[in-house]
Amino acid sequence: MAASNAAAFDRISLWHAEHLNFVTLLDLFEAELDRFSRGKAPDYELMLDIMFYMTHYPDVLHHPKEDLAFARIAARNAAVQPLVEALGREHALLKREGDALVIALDDIVNGAITSRHHVEGPARAYIATFRRHIDAEEANVLPLAAGLLDPDDWAAIDGALQKLDDPLFGKPRDERYAALRRRIARDSKAGAGRR
Repeated sequence: MAASNAAAFDRISLWHAEHLNFVTLLDLFEAELDRFSRGKAPDYELMLDIMFYMTHYPDVLHHPKEDLAFARIAARNAAVQPLVEALGREHALLKREGDALVIALDDIVNGAITSRHHVEGPARAYIATFRRHIDAEEANVLPLAAGLLDPDDWAAIDGALQKLDDPLFGKPRDERYAALRRRIARDSKAGAGRR
């Protein structure tokens, strides 16, 4: 039983850690958007790197893995079916909105002229939806997963998807995200200095 609890704890800890990483990126993205209100131009390349990551790691591995966990949780506790269905729909919405932001930011980085509202409104909506989504999973789903899923469930979930290393926060690290990693490290040091 101890091994079973350890396996669940490891998976839930990883799930939670990934959420914290996503929040870090959402905070950074939002800080760039806030530059608009101060009359400054945001770092569009950094914003594009964030959204490229969000559409190539959370959308490709994290959310599909969650969807598999949701299905197993709902099979054991039918009362949560509406919640996990809503969260699954949000995964699809975040994917669509994220892909649209990547296109818009890529256009800007490549010289397209567009209004700030073309990016700012959809980006703020994406951030708000993603934050609410994480909060719902943290409060409602992670505790259920810890109590309902066993090592066989986690093995089946892991085995159902292609392994994909986190290119930003994991190892090996993708060079595409070098500037983003430096910014996260710089902001982290600055934040530690303010405490």
